[in-house]
Amino acid sequence: MRELVEFLRARVARDEQVARAAAAAPWRTEGPGNVTVDTASAKGGEPWGRLGFVASVENESYAEHIARHDPARALRGAEAVRGVLDEYEKAAWVLERRGRTAEAEGAQSARERVLRLLAQTYADHPGYRPEWRP
Repeated sequence: MRELVEFLRARVARDEQVARAAAAAPWRTEGPGNVTVDTASAKGGEPWGRLGFVASVENESYAEHIARHDPARALRGAEAVRGVLDEYEKAAWVLERRGRTAEAEGAQSARERVLRLLAQTYADHPGYRPEWRP
């Protein structure tokens, strides 16, 4: 499972890096099929004085999807996955040093399944291993 944890940490770090580079301000839909940076929220509430264009797509559903998955959401997701990984590693440490019980083994098995489920997000990455499937 160590390799899976390392794989997930690397993917989350990259997701976070990309999100931080794009995280000027919240994204929102504007007009049919347009996604913009909410310039009124940028830089402490001061408008930038220029259009914060993100994307123009063929319909409002696509635009809403893009806006809902803005960098702030990606950063919250990265933090959440990192927290799950930390909990898994803490539990693994406790299992190794304080002895194994049926209950502790069962709980760790459930945590491993969660890691496998999280890894499915990256199943198209060349480093993903088929044996990690849940």
